[in-house]
Amino acid sequence: MNTENLTRSEARARSEALEVTKHIIDLNVTEAPAQTDTFTVTSRIDINVRKPIETFVDFIGTQARLSVDGEAVDPRFDGARVYLPKLQPGTHRLTIDGVGQYSTTGEGLHRFRDPQDGQTYLYTQFEPADARRVFPNFEQPDLKTHFHISISAPAEWTILSNGVENHRQTISPNSLGTECVEVTFIPTQRQSTYLTAFIAGPYTAFRDTADTAQGTIDLGFYCRATLAEHFDLEDISTVTKQGLNTFPAAFGCEYPWGKYDSIFVPEYNLGAMENPGCVTFSEDHYIFRGLATRAQRATRANTILHEMSHMWFGDYTTPVWWDDLWLKESFAEFMGAWASAKATQYTEAWVDFAGARLNWALRTDQLPTTHPIVADIPDLEAADQAFDGITYAKGAAVLRQLVAFVGEDKFFAGVREYFAKHAFANATLNDLLTALESSSGRDLHEWADEWLHTTGVSTVMVERTAEGARLSQIGTDSVSGQPIRRPHRIRVSGFALTDGFLQRVSSYNVDLRDSVVVPWNEIGGEDVDLILPNDDALSYLKVAFDARSLDSALHNKISEPLSRSVVSGQLWQMVYDGLLQPGSYAAFVAREPLLSSASLLSQRTMSVMQAMRYFLAGRKRDESLNEFFDIALEAREQAAEGSDPFTIWTRTLATIGAMLPHRDADIIKTLNETSDTDLRWMLLTARAASGAVDAAELDAELERTGTASDVVAHLRALASRPGTRQETLDKLLNTKLSNDHLSALIDGFTQYLHAGEARTALPDYFDRIEDIWRTQSQELAERLIYGLYPHSDLEPGTLPENNADVQAATDWLDKASQAPAALRKIILDKRDFHIRSLRNQAR
Repeated sequence: MNTENLTRSEARARSEALEVTKHIIDLNVTEAPAQTDTFTVTSRIDINVRKPIETFVDFIGTQARLSVDGEAVDPRFDGARVYLPKLQPGTHRLTIDGVGQYSTTGEGLHRFRDPQDGQTYLYTQFEPADARRVFPNFEQPDLKTHFHISISAPAEWTILSNGVENHRQTISPNSLGTECVEVTFIPTQRQSTYLTAFIAGPYTAFRDTADTAQGTIDLGFYCRATLAEHFDLEDISTVTKQGLNTFPAAFGCEYPWGKYDSIFVPEYNLGAMENPGCVTFSEDHYIFRGLATRAQRATRANTILHEMSHMWFGDYTTPVWWDDLWLKESFAEFMGAWASAKATQYTEAWVDFAGARLNWALRTDQLPTTHPIVADIPDLEAADQAFDGITYAKGAAVLRQLVAFVGEDKFFAGVREYFAKHAFANATLNDLLTALESSSGRDLHEWADEWLHTTGVSTVMVERTAEGARLSQIGTDSVSGQPIRRPHRIRVSGFALTDGFLQRVSSYNVDLRDSVVVPWNEIGGEDVDLILPNDDALSYLKVAFDARSLDSALHNKISEPLSRSVVSGQLWQMVYDGLLQPGSYAAFVAREPLLSSASLLSQRTMSVMQAMRYFLAGRKRDESLNEFFDIALEAREQAAEGSDPFTIWTRTLATIGAMLPHRDADIIKTLNETSDTDLRWMLLTARAASGAVDAAELDAELERTGTASDVVAHLRALASRPGTRQETLDKLLNTKLSNDHLSALIDGFTQYLHAGEARTALPDYFDRIEDIWRTQSQELAERLIYGLYPHSDLEPGTLPENNADVQAATDWLDKASQAPAALRKIILDKRDFHIRSLRNQAR
């Protein structure tokens, strides 16, 4: 049995038998500068046992010593669990002294050494269940308690946790003679284990305050010293203050966690994490050292507000188990966009959501492993893979539909009631529905059954009839096989071509479940050029346009930003489903090369490149890529230097250039005109893929700056060169690599120009994957197995299902029925996309 994989039933048995009343953590990282691999930690856990139980404390480490009520116990420790003697009802103190290991995978206590100045930085990332990699605990969200945290570390470091620093004292120097201190923090409010945070290292600090209705909140912003010059304090702090002045009023509850720190950390697996009072962010995503588009800054603002909303929904009130992961993530996804549009300069948040995030949801929901929004999460491995497009983006889209269904005022009234009843506690979906029913006066259980417990995407089909536009919902639940009958409250609009643009002439709100006819006079008459259901993106669906509307959408510009985003997303879905040729979509994108929305332009260009790379084959692919390369060149020349379109089209050139070696002269010209470091690496990588640059030239580029990001880009470029695949593969499978370095090598290994070598370079992929899953952490295993999946083109005269790689995946799935469900999910999803690609190529 894999004892790292805690099950829901095991967690339920523990929470029924005991409660944790207090947890004291003493973490010692004083030896980190000496680059040791381990640290020491002591957990003192006070519990109240309700009924006799034989259980365990979770701890993934190398050593553990146990005492119960002050008496030493010889523990049975298997590297993941410290087994306890049978506990009788009453109060007990458990003391576990442990030795843990530093991580380079972004799981647990991650250690990073800055290649520029040699400084060491530590941070933690625990969701869903990696706190046990740092301190012994009961690793489940419903055993909340007050955490009393102290950290011993070098005195010159920044040392942070969830609470405000309460006391600092000098302790013995470490083995190198470095002066060290022990910092104690005020106890936390009741919170879950995965929300504790430990930060230590020579982070550069920026300080500010937020003046709010509840008073002044201290703000801290932190990043590595070598990135401090690029830190956009004004924008980041402004958005943080705006959120802290917006959410308390919406939620009817003051900010509950005291200070508010934001720490930007390296080699982060996520965008950000909502640790109460100590939020961590990915520096790669949100500190921009060169050209960055407004879309990137808007995404950063959205993420800041997403994590801040978690201070209430997720931290203050927490799901009981990971089945309701969606409840906090969908809510935060919704609130991030809502607050961005309401309180910040980035008012285009819902436009960006409709154009980009919904694409993630729709793609995930069409996989064979799709699941209801309320997912069945039997264990922690399943929880780790539930952070997907359904949990985040589909859930947020459905919440937006719920707000439209009950009304925004009543929605937030219900949310305020929910928080009032479940302060610092755990709650379920039913608790939220009860509160919303109370505030709205509506029975929401049927609504929840149709939206939250079904799978798949439904399509609204548009037909022109004599009476009006007929809208019909079609679709099948991919799990139950039953027709989808979700209730949609949507706006239907008619658009007419005026002065070169499709202009909205009239709109009509309808409730749709099966079929409804919208009278012509309500949407501008039967001569409207475009009929657009879901014009305001208030629901989650696909659209099957009538022929006239499709032709109008493809060949004309739309003036309304949200409508334009909705149409753009629907046209891409048609490409994805094989209903629209990639070339037609590329021509559609080329009609607006200087589109004002950086988010939508980025989404469109990336979609074109994905379609050409995977949905076309042979000469047709090469011709289409070459044509789009010309479009990108011309668009870049039209754009103002340094503008968002200029940046986006330069990135596009670099991406396509890596697939077209005969365009190297254009890449060289672009490279010579480019000073931005990140763009230069993209262009150099394109040249490396065709063998046009050698290692010496790449080394020289690295020598110019040598930042952590440059080291990663250099690895990617080196691995992109022809003739390096076996060397790269040996590194991937046999060398200890950090998460970012591993991904860089995978990116290089899978360059399009070398994809034909995949089967000979990795002939035993399906023989290796179970061993990879068993020997690597789940984070690294997923990156390897997703990244190295063999993805060959359609073979002439062969059905997609008979493709050799598809058949190998099918054979493995047939033989490996007992393989971990999370591993099988990867292969099922990768095979499904491969078949989709081959079918589109066949068309």
